[in-house]
Amino acid sequence: MKKFLKKIRYLIEYAIVIIFLKIIGIFGIDKAADICSFIARKIGILFAVNKIARRNVKAVFGDAFDVEKTIDQTWDNFGRFVGEFAYINEMDELELERRIEIIGLENIKKLKGQPFLFFTGHFANWDIAVKIIHKIYPKFAVIYRKANNPYVNKLINESRASSKLRLIPKGPDGSRALVRAIKGRESIAMLVDQKMNDGIEVPFLGYPAMTANAIAKIALQYGYPIVPCQIVRTKGSYFKLIIHPNLTWEQTGDSKTDCYNIMLNINQILGDWVKQNPSQWFWFHNRWKKI
Repeated sequence: MKKFLKKIRYLIEYAIVIIFLKIIGIFGIDKAADICSFIARKIGILFAVNKIARRNVKAVFGDAFDVEKTIDQTWDNFGRFVGEFAYINEMDELELERRIEIIGLENIKKLKGQPFLFFTGHFANWDIAVKIIHKIYPKFAVIYRKANNPYVNKLINESRASSKLRLIPKGPDGSRALVRAIKGRESIAMLVDQKMNDGIEVPFLGYPAMTANAIAKIALQYGYPIVPCQIVRTKGSYFKLIIHPNLTWEQTGDSKTDCYNIMLNINQILGDWVKQNPSQWFWFHNRWKKI
């Protein structure tokens, strides 16, 4: 009975998502983003995740920081992300060039065709960042976390797959596909800013945080360079993608130490991005065990 009720709930959620996407699909990206921003800012404060966001922002920035303004702007960003979802994979190259300024493209060109690991976090519109890198470097796969609702997950995957982007799910289901991608010398995109209970504990924004370390393991084992890619919302549905120089690290001969040092560097970079644009990060997540 529980399985049946769960399936019904998933189908209802799926139907709501489909109807919602159909409705916002008639407005155009800018208007859709404005509408979703307005809705998110009005109703977001009613959800439990708003308390999580408040706790996180306050812990990181302190009492003197304008916590409520940051949370309001975070809902604005998230609403825009939702509104933009229906349009991202329909954008042609001219539209992408008009909306996204790319800085640091030479840092990928310096790799001379060598496959690389590209990391970002849940900033601004992270799907835009992945799409742009995929346009530049088509031999590309992205590791993603499955949505809890299998019908919604399939919908999201079909939307992303329409741009011919290869998707690899996190966890055991995707391990073989990841190995094939590595052996095929494909570049791989990862979002590495969220909690991973079976990762390693590394400081992030001043607190111990369980951190996914697959990116460091792959880099060390297969010699992949790691390229930080920062996505920034400049205004409305316009963005700046900053491709930073690939990371460097000193190998100690101890793989655990090297892995930790790489992830410490990555978390410091992500933390700097959060501090630069606090309202563009996804604060609605239990990133820290104790905060």
